[in-house]
Amino acid sequence: MPTILHLDMDSFFASVEQQANPNLVGKPVGVIKGEGRTCIIAASREAKKLGIKTGTSIYGAKKIFPRIILVPADFDKYFSVTKQFVAICSRYSADLEVFSIDELFLDVTQTQNLFGGVSGICRGIKEAIRQETGEYITCSIGISYNRILAKLASSINKPNGVFEITQVNRDEILFSRKLSDVCGLGRRLEARLFNAGITNFKALRAVSEPYLKASFGPFWSAELKRLSYGEDDSLMTRINQISKAKSVSRTYTLHQNTRDIKVLKATLRSLCEEAAFKAREMGMAGRLVGLMIRGGNLADSKHKTLKFYVDTGKELYDLVWQLYLDIKWLGSVRFLGVWLSLLQSKNNLSLSLLPEEKKKENLITAMDAVNKKYGELTLYPAVLLQGEKIKSEVNGFLGDKAYRFKDVLSV
Repeated sequence: MPTILHLDMDSFFASVEQQANPNLVGKPVGVIKGEGRTCIIAASREAKKLGIKTGTSIYGAKKIFPRIILVPADFDKYFSVTKQFVAICSRYSADLEVFSIDELFLDVTQTQNLFGGVSGICRGIKEAIRQETGEYITCSIGISYNRILAKLASSINKPNGVFEITQVNRDEILFSRKLSDVCGLGRRLEARLFNAGITNFKALRAVSEPYLKASFGPFWSAELKRLSYGEDDSLMTRINQISKAKSVSRTYTLHQNTRDIKVLKATLRSLCEEAAFKAREMGMAGRLVGLMIRGGNLADSKHKTLKFYVDTGKELYDLVWQLYLDIKWLGSVRFLGVWLSLLQSKNNLSLSLLPEEKKKENLITAMDAVNKKYGELTLYPAVLLQGEKIKSEVNGFLGDKAYRFKDVLSV
Protein backbone atom coordinates (compact mmCIF):
# COMPACT_ATOMS: atom_id res chain seq x y z
CA MET A 1 0.00 0.00 0.00
CA PRO A 2 1.50 3.40 -0.97
CA THR A 3 2.22 6.01 1.68
CA ILE A 4 1.72 9.55 0.40
CA LEU A 5 2.23 12.74 2.36
CA HIS A 6 0.71 16.10 1.47
CA LEU A 7 2.52 18.98 3.12
CA ASP A 8 0.75 22.33 3.22
CA MET A 9 2.38 25.44 4.64
CA ASP A 10 0.14 27.27 7.12
CA SER A 11 -0.91 30.86 6.31
CA PHE A 12 2.19 30.87 4.15
CA PHE A 13 2.68 34.43 2.88
CA ALA A 14 1.62 35.97 6.19
CA SER A 15 3.77 33.57 8.23
CA VAL A 16 6.83 34.42 6.12
CA GLU A 17 6.15 38.12 6.73
CA GLN A 18 5.82 37.50 10.48
CA GLN A 19 9.07 35.53 10.48
CA ALA A 20 10.83 38.39 8.68
CA ASN A 21 9.37 41.09 10.92
CA PRO A 22 8.93 40.26 14.63
CA ASN A 23 6.66 43.31 15.03
CA LEU A 24 4.00 41.42 13.05
CA VAL A 25 4.05 38.33 15.27
CA GLY A 26 0.77 37.63 17.04
CA LYS A 27 -1.08 40.33 15.12
CA PRO A 28 -3.78 40.19 12.41
CA VAL A 29 -1.89 40.61 9.13
CA GLY A 30 -3.27 40.81 5.62
CA VAL A 31 -0.96 40.44 2.61
CA ILE A 32 -1.95 42.47 -0.46
CA LYS A 33 -0.41 42.43 -3.92
CA GLY A 34 0.66 46.06 -3.60
CA GLU A 35 -0.37 49.62 -2.92
CA GLY A 36 -3.73 50.43 -4.44
CA ARG A 37 -4.96 46.82 -4.39
CA THR A 38 -8.34 46.14 -2.87
CA CYS A 39 -8.16 42.46 -1.95
CA ILE A 40 -6.28 40.41 0.65
CA ILE A 41 -4.39 37.52 -0.94
CA ALA A 42 -3.25 35.93 2.35
CA ALA A 43 -4.14 36.30 6.02
CA SER A 44 -2.27 35.42 9.20
CA ARG A 45 -3.64 32.91 11.68
CA GLU A 46 -4.71 35.80 13.91
CA ALA A 47 -6.63 37.44 11.06
CA LYS A 48 -8.29 34.17 10.12
CA LYS A 49 -9.58 33.74 13.66
CA LEU A 50 -11.38 37.07 13.23
CA GLY A 51 -13.00 35.94 9.97
CA ILE A 52 -10.56 37.63 7.60
CA LYS A 53 -9.36 35.26 4.90
CA THR A 54 -7.99 35.11 1.36
CA GLY A 55 -10.29 37.08 -0.93
CA THR A 56 -11.61 39.42 1.76
CA SER A 57 -11.71 43.01 0.53
CA ILE A 58 -9.58 45.53 2.39
CA TYR A 59 -12.76 47.44 3.20
CA GLY A 60 -14.34 44.29 4.62
CA ALA A 61 -11.20 43.41 6.59
CA LYS A 62 -11.02 46.87 8.18
CA LYS A 63 -14.71 46.66 9.01
CA ILE A 64 -13.98 43.46 10.94
CA PHE A 65 -10.75 44.73 12.50
CA PRO A 66 -9.82 48.37 11.78
CA ARG A 67 -6.23 47.91 13.00
CA ILE A 68 -5.36 45.05 10.64
CA ILE A 69 -1.81 45.40 9.35
CA LEU A 70 -1.58 45.34 5.54
CA VAL A 71 1.73 44.22 4.03
CA PRO A 72 2.63 44.39 0.32
CA ALA A 73 3.49 40.96 -1.07
CA ASP A 74 7.12 40.03 -1.66
CA PHE A 75 6.99 37.01 -3.98
CA ASP A 76 10.75 36.61 -4.19
CA LYS A 77 10.86 36.22 -0.41
CA TYR A 78 8.04 33.66 -0.44
CA PHE A 79 9.57 31.61 -3.23
CA SER A 80 12.94 31.53 -1.48
CA VAL A 81 11.18 29.82 1.45
CA THR A 82 9.38 27.51 -1.00
CA LYS A 83 12.77 26.37 -2.31
CA GLN A 84 13.96 25.69 1.25
CA PHE A 85 10.75 23.75 1.93
CA VAL A 86 11.23 21.63 -1.20
CA ALA A 87 14.88 20.97 -0.38
CA ILE A 88 13.99 19.83 3.16
CA CYS A 89 11.30 17.41 1.98
CA SER A 90 13.51 16.00 -0.78
CA ARG A 91 15.85 14.61 1.90
CA TYR A 92 13.19 12.06 2.79
CA SER A 93 12.21 10.87 -0.69
CA ALA A 94 13.07 11.43 -4.33
CA ASP A 95 9.38 10.97 -5.21
CA LEU A 96 8.35 14.58 -4.68
CA GLU A 97 5.87 16.70 -6.59
CA VAL A 98 5.56 20.45 -6.09
CA PHE A 99 1.84 21.16 -6.26
CA SER A 100 1.85 24.92 -5.61
CA ILE A 101 3.98 27.59 -4.02
CA ASP A 102 3.09 26.37 -0.52
CA GLU A 103 2.31 22.66 -0.87
CA LEU A 104 3.80 19.46 -2.18
CA PHE A 105 3.28 15.70 -2.29
CA LEU A 106 5.88 13.26 -1.01
CA ASP A 107 5.77 9.51 -1.65
CA VAL A 108 7.61 7.85 1.23
CA THR A 109 6.54 4.27 0.47
CA GLN A 110 10.11 3.14 -0.17
CA THR A 111 11.90 5.36 2.34
CA GLN A 112 9.76 5.55 5.47
CA ASN A 113 11.59 2.74 7.26
CA LEU A 114 14.86 4.65 6.90
CA PHE A 115 13.58 7.51 9.06
CA GLY A 116 11.64 5.85 11.84
CA GLY A 117 8.43 5.43 9.89
CA VAL A 118 5.96 8.09 8.77
CA SER A 119 5.86 9.67 12.22
CA GLY A 120 9.65 10.04 12.16
CA ILE A 121 9.51 11.73 8.75
CA CYS A 122 6.80 14.14 9.90
CA ARG A 123 8.76 15.08 13.00
CA GLY A 124 11.97 15.47 11.01
CA ILE A 125 10.40 17.71 8.38
CA LYS A 126 8.67 19.92 10.94
CA GLU A 127 11.85 20.32 12.98
CA ALA A 128 13.92 21.13 9.88
CA ILE A 129 11.39 23.75 8.78
CA ARG A 130 11.54 25.32 12.26
CA GLN A 131 15.33 25.39 12.32
CA GLU A 132 15.96 26.41 8.71
CA THR A 133 13.07 28.75 7.89
CA GLY A 134 11.97 29.98 11.33
CA GLU A 135 9.67 29.12 14.21
CA TYR A 136 6.67 31.04 12.83
CA ILE A 137 6.62 29.06 9.58
CA THR A 138 4.84 25.73 9.99
CA CYS A 139 3.18 23.09 7.85
CA SER A 140 0.25 20.72 8.21
CA ILE A 141 0.75 17.17 6.99
CA GLY A 142 -1.82 14.78 5.55
CA ILE A 143 -1.07 11.07 5.24
CA SER A 144 -2.92 8.53 3.12
CA TYR A 145 -2.57 5.89 0.44
CA ASN A 146 -3.22 8.26 -2.50
CA ARG A 147 -2.74 11.90 -3.36
CA ILE A 148 -6.36 13.04 -3.18
CA LEU A 149 -6.92 11.67 0.33
CA ALA A 150 -3.54 12.90 1.56
CA LYS A 151 -4.46 16.42 0.43
CA LEU A 152 -7.82 16.17 2.17
CA ALA A 153 -6.12 14.89 5.33
CA SER A 154 -3.75 17.87 5.53
CA SER A 155 -6.72 20.25 5.83
CA ILE A 156 -8.25 18.50 8.84
CA ASN A 157 -5.87 19.32 11.68
CA LYS A 158 -4.63 22.79 10.80
CA PRO A 159 -2.45 24.60 11.68
CA ASN A 160 0.76 22.66 12.26
CA GLY A 161 -1.08 19.35 12.60
CA VAL A 162 -0.84 15.82 11.25
CA PHE A 163 -3.76 13.66 10.19
CA GLU A 164 -4.03 10.29 8.46
CA ILE A 165 -6.86 8.94 6.34
CA THR A 166 -6.87 5.15 6.17
CA GLN A 167 -9.17 2.65 4.55
CA VAL A 168 -10.83 2.27 7.95
CA ASN A 169 -11.73 5.95 8.54
CA ARG A 170 -12.04 6.99 4.88
CA ASP A 171 -15.84 6.96 4.67
CA GLU A 172 -16.28 8.69 8.00
CA ILE A 173 -14.02 11.51 6.84
CA LEU A 174 -15.45 11.79 3.32
CA PHE A 175 -19.05 11.83 4.51
CA SER A 176 -18.28 14.63 6.96
CA ARG A 177 -16.67 16.97 4.42
CA LYS A 178 -18.07 19.40 1.90
CA LEU A 179 -17.95 18.29 -1.72
CA SER A 180 -15.55 21.08 -2.66
CA ASP A 181 -13.14 20.04 0.11
CA VAL A 182 -11.87 17.29 -2.18
CA CYS A 183 -9.33 18.39 -4.79
CA GLY A 184 -10.75 18.00 -8.28
CA LEU A 185 -14.29 18.92 -7.34
CA GLY A 186 -14.57 22.71 -7.62
CA ARG A 187 -17.32 25.06 -6.53
CA ARG A 188 -19.00 25.20 -9.93
CA LEU A 189 -19.29 21.44 -10.05
CA GLU A 190 -20.44 21.46 -6.42
CA ALA A 191 -23.20 23.92 -7.35
CA ARG A 192 -24.34 21.67 -10.21
CA LEU A 193 -24.46 18.71 -7.83
CA PHE A 194 -26.47 20.76 -5.34
CA ASN A 195 -28.96 21.59 -8.09
CA ALA A 196 -29.26 17.84 -8.75
CA GLY A 197 -30.04 17.25 -5.07
CA ILE A 198 -26.59 15.83 -4.23
CA THR A 199 -25.15 17.71 -1.25
CA ASN A 200 -22.53 15.35 0.21
CA PHE A 201 -20.33 12.38 -0.64
CA LYS A 202 -22.69 9.87 0.92
CA ALA A 203 -25.46 10.99 -1.43
CA LEU A 204 -23.04 11.10 -4.36
CA ARG A 205 -21.97 7.52 -3.74
CA ALA A 206 -25.60 6.37 -3.46
CA VAL A 207 -26.86 7.92 -6.71
CA SER A 208 -26.81 5.69 -9.77
CA GLU A 209 -24.17 6.18 -12.45
CA PRO A 210 -26.78 6.35 -15.27
CA TYR A 211 -28.35 9.32 -13.46
CA LEU A 212 -24.95 11.01 -13.16
CA LYS A 213 -24.18 10.24 -16.79
CA ALA A 214 -27.41 11.88 -17.95
CA SER A 215 -26.64 15.03 -15.96
CA PHE A 216 -22.85 15.28 -16.17
CA GLY A 217 -21.77 13.24 -19.19
CA PRO A 218 -19.60 10.11 -19.42
CA PHE A 219 -16.36 11.62 -18.12
CA TRP A 220 -17.66 13.38 -15.03
CA SER A 221 -20.11 10.64 -14.11
CA ALA A 222 -17.21 8.18 -13.79
CA GLU A 223 -14.94 10.75 -12.15
CA LEU A 224 -17.56 11.75 -9.57
CA LYS A 225 -18.10 8.13 -8.63
CA ARG A 226 -14.36 7.71 -8.13
CA LEU A 227 -14.21 10.84 -5.98
CA SER A 228 -17.11 9.59 -3.81
CA TYR A 229 -14.89 6.62 -2.86
CA GLY A 230 -11.75 8.74 -2.54
CA GLU A 231 -10.13 6.87 -5.41
CA ASP A 232 -7.10 8.33 -7.19
CA ASP A 233 -4.47 6.61 -9.30
CA SER A 234 -2.57 9.69 -10.47
CA LEU A 235 1.21 9.55 -10.33
CA MET A 236 3.84 11.93 -9.00
CA THR A 237 5.54 14.37 -11.34
CA ARG A 238 9.08 14.93 -10.12
CA ILE A 239 10.73 18.29 -10.69
CA ASN A 240 13.09 16.85 -13.29
CA GLN A 241 10.12 15.24 -15.06
CA ILE A 242 8.26 18.52 -15.57
CA SER A 243 7.71 19.04 -19.27
CA LYS A 244 9.70 21.82 -20.87
CA ALA A 245 7.72 25.02 -21.05
CA LYS A 246 5.87 25.59 -24.30
CA SER A 247 5.26 29.25 -23.53
CA VAL A 248 6.07 32.07 -21.12
CA SER A 249 3.60 34.76 -20.16
CA ARG A 250 2.83 37.59 -17.77
CA THR A 251 -0.46 39.28 -16.92
CA TYR A 252 -1.12 42.40 -14.89
CA THR A 253 -4.17 44.20 -13.57
CA LEU A 254 -3.66 47.97 -13.41
CA HIS A 255 -4.66 49.87 -10.28
CA GLN A 256 -7.30 51.76 -12.22
CA ASN A 257 -8.73 52.01 -15.72
CA THR A 258 -6.55 54.07 -18.01
CA ARG A 259 -6.26 55.37 -21.55
CA ASP A 260 -2.82 56.89 -20.95
CA ILE A 261 -0.60 55.66 -23.78
CA LYS A 262 2.58 56.25 -21.78
CA VAL A 263 1.28 54.07 -18.94
CA LEU A 264 0.15 51.36 -21.35
CA LYS A 265 3.49 51.34 -23.18
CA ALA A 266 5.50 51.20 -19.95
CA THR A 267 3.30 48.42 -18.55
CA LEU A 268 3.54 46.32 -21.68
CA ARG A 269 7.31 46.84 -21.87
CA SER A 270 7.64 45.66 -18.27
CA LEU A 271 5.56 42.54 -18.94
CA CYS A 272 7.56 41.80 -22.09
CA GLU A 273 10.84 42.17 -20.22
CA GLU A 274 9.75 39.58 -17.65
CA ALA A 275 8.38 37.10 -20.19
CA ALA A 276 11.53 37.35 -22.32
CA PHE A 277 13.76 36.97 -19.25
CA LYS A 278 11.99 33.73 -18.36
CA ALA A 279 12.59 32.43 -21.87
CA ARG A 280 16.29 33.34 -21.73
CA GLU A 281 16.68 31.71 -18.30
CA MET A 282 15.45 28.45 -19.82
CA GLY A 283 17.73 28.88 -22.82
CA MET A 284 14.77 29.27 -25.15
CA ALA A 285 13.29 31.68 -27.68
CA GLY A 286 9.81 31.83 -29.21
CA ARG A 287 8.11 32.78 -32.42
CA LEU A 288 4.44 33.19 -31.47
CA VAL A 289 3.61 36.48 -29.79
CA GLY A 290 0.29 37.27 -28.15
CA LEU A 291 -1.54 40.09 -26.38
CA MET A 292 -4.70 40.15 -24.28
CA ILE A 293 -6.60 43.28 -23.22
CA ARG A 294 -9.55 43.73 -20.87
CA GLY A 295 -11.36 46.83 -19.75
CA GLY A 296 -14.90 47.49 -18.61
CA ASN A 297 -17.00 44.64 -19.96
CA LEU A 298 -14.85 44.23 -23.07
CA ALA A 299 -11.99 41.87 -23.86
CA ASP A 300 -9.89 41.19 -26.93
CA SER A 301 -6.74 39.33 -27.88
CA LYS A 302 -4.49 38.93 -30.88
CA HIS A 303 -1.44 36.89 -31.73
CA LYS A 304 1.07 36.56 -34.53
CA THR A 305 3.32 33.71 -35.61
CA LEU A 306 6.75 34.84 -36.74
CA LYS A 307 9.28 33.40 -39.18
CA PHE A 308 12.05 34.11 -36.68
CA TYR A 309 12.64 33.62 -32.94
CA VAL A 310 12.80 36.33 -30.27
CA ASP A 311 14.00 36.32 -26.67
CA THR A 312 14.53 39.97 -25.70
CA GLY A 313 12.10 42.36 -24.07
CA LYS A 314 12.56 45.03 -26.73
CA GLU A 315 11.87 42.65 -29.62
CA LEU A 316 8.84 41.21 -27.86
CA TYR A 317 7.53 44.65 -26.91
CA ASP A 318 7.78 46.01 -30.48
CA LEU A 319 5.71 43.08 -31.72
CA VAL A 320 3.19 43.31 -28.88
CA TRP A 321 2.70 47.04 -29.36
CA GLN A 322 1.94 46.46 -33.02
CA LEU A 323 -0.67 43.90 -31.95
CA TYR A 324 -2.16 46.55 -29.65
CA LEU A 325 -2.40 48.99 -32.56
CA ASP A 326 -3.92 46.28 -34.76
CA ILE A 327 -6.63 45.57 -32.19
CA LYS A 328 -7.67 49.26 -32.33
CA TRP A 329 -8.81 49.25 -28.72
CA LEU A 330 -11.04 52.26 -28.07
CA GLY A 331 -11.96 51.91 -24.40
CA SER A 332 -10.00 52.21 -21.20
CA VAL A 333 -7.70 49.37 -20.12
CA ARG A 334 -7.61 47.57 -16.77
CA PHE A 335 -5.86 44.27 -17.61
CA LEU A 336 -2.99 43.39 -19.93
CA GLY A 337 -1.34 40.08 -20.72
CA VAL A 338 1.48 39.09 -23.05
CA TRP A 339 2.82 35.72 -24.05
CA LEU A 340 5.61 34.18 -26.09
CA SER A 341 5.13 30.61 -27.24
CA LEU A 342 6.27 27.99 -29.76
CA LEU A 343 9.44 28.01 -27.69
CA GLN A 344 12.54 26.30 -29.01
CA SER A 345 15.89 25.65 -27.35
CA LYS A 346 18.40 28.22 -28.57
CA ASN A 347 20.91 25.41 -28.91
CA ASN A 348 18.85 24.24 -31.88
CA LEU A 349 18.69 27.67 -33.53
CA SER A 350 21.13 29.32 -35.89
CA LEU A 351 23.17 32.05 -34.24
CA SER A 352 23.63 35.44 -35.85
CA LEU A 353 27.22 36.26 -36.79
CA LEU A 354 26.60 40.00 -37.20
CA PRO A 355 28.77 42.06 -34.81
CA GLU A 356 25.87 44.31 -33.72
CA GLU A 357 23.72 41.28 -32.86
CA LYS A 358 26.55 39.73 -30.84
CA LYS A 359 27.09 43.03 -29.02
CA LYS A 360 23.38 43.23 -28.17
CA GLU A 361 23.38 39.65 -26.90
CA ASN A 362 26.41 40.31 -24.68
CA LEU A 363 24.76 43.42 -23.24
CA ILE A 364 21.56 41.53 -22.37
CA THR A 365 23.56 38.70 -20.82
CA ALA A 366 25.43 41.21 -18.66
CA MET A 367 22.17 42.91 -17.57
CA ASP A 368 20.68 39.56 -16.66
CA ALA A 369 23.73 38.72 -14.56
CA VAL A 370 23.51 42.02 -12.67
CA ASN A 371 19.78 41.64 -11.98
CA LYS A 372 20.18 38.06 -10.78
CA LYS A 373 23.02 39.05 -8.43
CA TYR A 374 21.73 42.36 -7.07
CA GLY A 375 18.00 42.00 -7.44
CA GLU A 376 15.31 42.38 -10.04
CA LEU A 377 15.14 45.75 -11.82
CA THR A 378 18.59 46.82 -10.65
CA LEU A 379 19.08 47.55 -14.34
CA TYR A 380 16.11 48.19 -16.59
CA PRO A 381 15.18 49.97 -19.85
CA ALA A 382 14.85 53.75 -19.48
CA VAL A 383 11.33 53.63 -20.92
CA LEU A 384 10.17 52.09 -17.62
CA LEU A 385 10.84 55.44 -15.94
CA GLN A 386 7.57 56.61 -17.53
CA GLY A 387 5.38 54.27 -15.51
CA GLU A 388 5.19 51.81 -12.65
CA LYS A 389 8.00 49.26 -12.63
CA ILE A 390 6.32 45.87 -12.25
CA LYS A 391 8.24 43.18 -10.42
CA SER A 392 7.82 39.54 -11.31
CA GLU A 393 5.17 37.60 -9.48
CA VAL A 394 5.20 33.93 -8.57
CA ASN A 395 1.95 32.32 -9.59
CA GLY A 396 0.44 30.43 -6.67
CA PHE A 397 0.02 27.27 -8.68
CA LEU A 398 3.47 27.64 -10.18
CA GLY A 399 2.41 27.25 -13.77
CA ASP A 400 6.00 28.10 -14.70
CA LYS A 401 7.61 25.30 -12.66
CA ALA A 402 10.00 24.43 -15.49
CA TYR A 403 11.46 27.93 -15.10
CA ARG A 404 11.17 28.32 -11.34
CA PHE A 405 12.86 25.03 -10.41
CA LYS A 406 15.40 24.76 -13.17
CA ASP A 407 18.29 25.02 -10.67
CA VAL A 408 16.72 24.13 -7.32
CA LEU A 409 17.51 20.42 -7.23
CA SER A 410 17.53 17.30 -9.34
CA VAL A 411 15.53 14.50 -7.76
